[in-house]
Amino acid sequence: MRRLAPTAMKAALVGVIIFFVMRNIPLKLADIESFLAHASLQFYSSMLVFAFFLMLQAGIWVLIVNAAGEKAIRNRQGSKLRLLEGLRIFIDSQFAKYLPGGFWNYAGRVVLASRAGVALDAQLSSIVYENVLLVSAALCYALILLVSLDIAPILCIVAVLAVLILAYVYYDKGSTAVRGLFVRASRWKWLHRAAGKMTASFRTTGADALLSRNRFFGYLVCFLGSHFIMGIAFWMLTNSFGRGHIGLLYAAGTFATSWLLGLFSPLPGGLGVREGFLVYFLSLKLGSETALYISVIARLWNMMAEVMFWAIVRTVSHMTRRVKTYEES
Repeated sequence: MRRLAPTAMKAALVGVIIFFVMRNIPLKLADIESFLAHASLQFYSSMLVFAFFLMLQAGIWVLIVNAAGEKAIRNRQGSKLRLLEGLRIFIDSQFAKYLPGGFWNYAGRVVLASRAGVALDAQLSSIVYENVLLVSAALCYALILLVSLDIAPILCIVAVLAVLILAYVYYDKGSTAVRGLFVRASRWKWLHRAAGKMTASFRTTGADALLSRNRFFGYLVCFLGSHFIMGIAFWMLTNSFGRGHIGLLYAAGTFATSWLLGLFSPLPGGLGVREGFLVYFLSLKLGSETALYISVIARLWNMMAEVMFWAIVRTVSHMTRRVKTYEES
């Protein structure tokens, strides 16, 4: 029974995730099958581009984790996360975001990365940095959209640029202030007890897990670039239905703004709020009926891209293991 318990728990967890994922898709199974059977090549191409965006986002997270844990790795108090392993950890835990609570994907990421030998200090630091950088990048595209619609004055863009300049100038002082927060958070006993039950490699190092100024703003540029890829994917999606066209920057701004506002949704994955603002911004260019249709399909499109990402990573991992086995034999 003890041997079967881990497998049973994994199967139960997968079942729960699938249940909540299906609940988040506002379409019946017959409607999904009919749509996918008649979808255009551009729709599937946009999904592939969006999956590539997710891979870029995961890859940037791996870079942040390794950069934050650089001192621990140098002192042999933690392991460097390989790219393929990091991509697998990212996407394996990504589906847990559809569970009620909104934090399970990060909890799963901590557990899986700890099993890979990554120090907790680096993980907590990377989660904070990742979210700050993601929100900052999305905010830049959101401001471009709001200014273009005359919803926000152009002075908002000037203000954000001023904030970024001040952050760059006083970055070192700010890092000193948050260093203590990271160290204290990594020593929380309840966090150790919760993760220690699932992995024996859960540990802290006491080393600074902070990014340098150049790395922080370098990763911000990376997220700005990945968000542009995301905008291309959503632009391709909206134009694949043949019901009107929107501009590339408008598409990027619409998706980024809806994602930002979806963070305030009490439901998993920003459900409801995100779709509502997609309808609002798209209706200004495409009409209410088309906007509503696209917002419903966008949720399915997003999930299918995540499944595509997962399938690609799993396939590459399987092929890599087979090659290693063949070389060893």
